[in-house]
Amino acid sequence: MRLGVLLPHRAVVIQSMRRPPLEDCWTVARMCDDAGMDVWVGDSIVAKPRVEPLTTLAYCAAITKRARLGTAILLPALRQPTVLAHALASLDQLSGGRLVLGLGAGWGLPEIVREWEACGRNHKRRGKDLEEHVATWRKLWGGDPVTYEGSDFKLTGHTIGPLPWNEAGPPVLITAGNRGEIIPAQIDRVGRLGDGVVTTYCTEDDCRRLRELCDAAFEKHNRPRPGFPMCVYTTVRIEHDASKAEAVTAEFLKTYYGGGVNFRGLMGLGTPGAVIDTLKRYESAGVTDLCIRFAGTDQLAQLERFVKDVLPAFA
Repeated sequence: MRLGVLLPHRAVVIQSMRRPPLEDCWTVARMCDDAGMDVWVGDSIVAKPRVEPLTTLAYCAAITKRARLGTAILLPALRQPTVLAHALASLDQLSGGRLVLGLGAGWGLPEIVREWEACGRNHKRRGKDLEEHVATWRKLWGGDPVTYEGSDFKLTGHTIGPLPWNEAGPPVLITAGNRGEIIPAQIDRVGRLGDGVVTTYCTEDDCRRLRELCDAAFEKHNRPRPGFPMCVYTTVRIEHDASKAEAVTAEFLKTYYGGGVNFRGLMGLGTPGAVIDTLKRYESAGVTDLCIRFAGTDQLAQLERFVKDVLPAFA
């Protein structure tokens, strides 16, 4: 199981909108690269403001050498498909093929609906738009001229350049099973369009069930992918006092999301041993990748403790 860290590119903006301490993000990226861990970013424009994710990963590509650079998750439907296909292919080239795309359609919370409105997009179409993005990217990333009429754009013998680093393009992990909710349309979307799945707020039993369902969906669409990547986005807070870890995490998540989110599933809260035990439960459930978001403002201190006291258990 590969371990990676969510950059605090939202946490630093929460600290200061005008002068966020961006060096914290770059220090985390370098530390992850040195430790053999991956780097992940989230996405939001006005609902949960942060440093723009693809710009952030482009900078990380320049200051790291081996860390994979992932999105957990990117919201393609907030953007135009052709422009985003170009940006992602360019980022994949800048990183030497280290880009991993975790994609989602966005939640139905009121602030998310308003975010779609602010970007001139149709929130009710977000699932269909996500699918149209992936289909359009794959066409353009193939290298041949593309003629295709989308929902609000038209390609007439167009190509883009550069193409992605690898012929297949960056791996596409599509969200499903969040909070243990099994929605058949999401599972089918993974089977039709994804290379794997990304999920959050899950138990190990949720992960086992999700893997079985996605395996069946891949087979249904004649796209078998045994051992496909499954990435889980989870939260970690290292403290010798478990109750303190829980309190800090609860306050952090309340500020991070602004309320309205049902938190469940496995989180690594407490001593290093407790964190290891929790993450091992994910590993035993068939999870291949963890995107770890540290709770609290002391992001660097948490990462240092994690690398020292937790990471060796996964060497």
